[in-house]
Amino acid sequence: MASILFATNRQQKAGSGLPDFGDEPLPENPSSLICAAATVDAIDIGQPSSGTISAISPLNIGGFSDAQLAPIIASPNDILVFVHGAANSFRDAITRAAYNRTWLAAAGLPGGRSEFDVIAFTWPSRSYNIANVIGDYFDYRHDQRSARHSAYHFGLFLQQLVALNDRIGNRRLNLLCHSMGNYMLGGAVELWFSNNPTPPPPLFDEVVLAAADEKATTFAIPHNGRLSNLWRLGREITTYYNTDDIAMLLSHVVNQNFRLGYDGPPNRSDTRFFSPNVYEFVDCSNVNDFISSKLEAPDRTHQYYRQSPTVRADIAASLAGLTPTRLRYDPVANAYFLFPPGFTA
Repeated sequence: MASILFATNRQQKAGSGLPDFGDEPLPENPSSLICAAATVDAIDIGQPSSGTISAISPLNIGGFSDAQLAPIIASPNDILVFVHGAANSFRDAITRAAYNRTWLAAAGLPGGRSEFDVIAFTWPSRSYNIANVIGDYFDYRHDQRSARHSAYHFGLFLQQLVALNDRIGNRRLNLLCHSMGNYMLGGAVELWFSNNPTPPPPLFDEVVLAAADEKATTFAIPHNGRLSNLWRLGREITTYYNTDDIAMLLSHVVNQNFRLGYDGPPNRSDTRFFSPNVYEFVDCSNVNDFISSKLEAPDRTHQYYRQSPTVRADIAASLAGLTPTRLRYDPVANAYFLFPPGFTA
C-alpha cells in the first residue's frame, strides 16, 4: 500500500464513488488546482502496470490543506515530485506514482535514502498507446495541447511546493519528469521565470528528465525560453535518453525536430554551457534488462526509467544525492553510458 499526495488541473468527472478526473484542463485561475491524497493497493514491483486506487481523501480546492500535508511534514523521508507523460489517465498517473515510490524504496540505499514521500502532479492527458504515435496522432496532439495549457497550473503547484519547502528542513525535494511531462515543464519553467524575475534559490535538489518529449534544443532557447532557466529551479539536472526509444522516434516524425529524450541536446559536449556541477547526461540506449516483454509493454523502450532495474538504480542514487555506478563516461560526448553497445533486448 502507498499513499500519494496529488495535485491536478484535470476537470472532475461527474458520478458517485471515488473522485475521478478527465482529460480536459480547468480554466486558468488561482482556484484551478485540486489537491488530495490517494491510497494505492496491490502494487507488484514485478508488474509496472499494477496498482489500484482504493481511497481518495476529501478534495481541497486551490492548494494542499494542512491535513493533507501533515503526514509529509512529519515524515523523515525525502520528497519526490512526479510528473507523468502522455497517454496517462488519472488512474494511470496515480498508480504509476505509487509504483515509482515502490521501486525506489526497493533500491535499498544506505540509511533509507531511497524511501521517498511522493507528490504527483497530474495534468489532463488521456489513455492510449504511446508506442503508436502515428496511429494515435489525434490523441497525441490532444495531450500536447493539454500539456501546453497546464503550464499555468504547474506554476500554482510550484507555489505550493515553495511553501512546503520552507517546512521540511534540510530534507531533499526532487523532481522526476517523464515523457511529455517535460514538454509541459518547458512551458511552465518559461512562464514561472517570466512571472518571477528574481526567484528564490533553486527549489529542487535534483531534477530528473526521463525520455523527455521536448525539443532537443530546449536548454538553449534564447530569451529565457523553454528549459533554458531550469538550472535556476534545480541544483542538479540529469537527463536520461535512449536512441532506441520508439516513442521518441515517432515524436521526431510528428514534431519534425529531434527530441531531448532521443539523444540529449545537440550541444551536450559543451561543458562550458553545461556545467558538470549542474548537468549530467545518461545514455540508456541498448537497454538489456526490461521487466516486461514487448507483448506486455509495447512502449517499454519509452518506459525504461521504470522498466529497467539498471536505470532505476541509477535514478534512485541520483535522487538520493549519491554518485551512481555507471558503465563508462565519454568525455568527448559528455555522456555516461549504462549499457554496452549492441541491440536492445
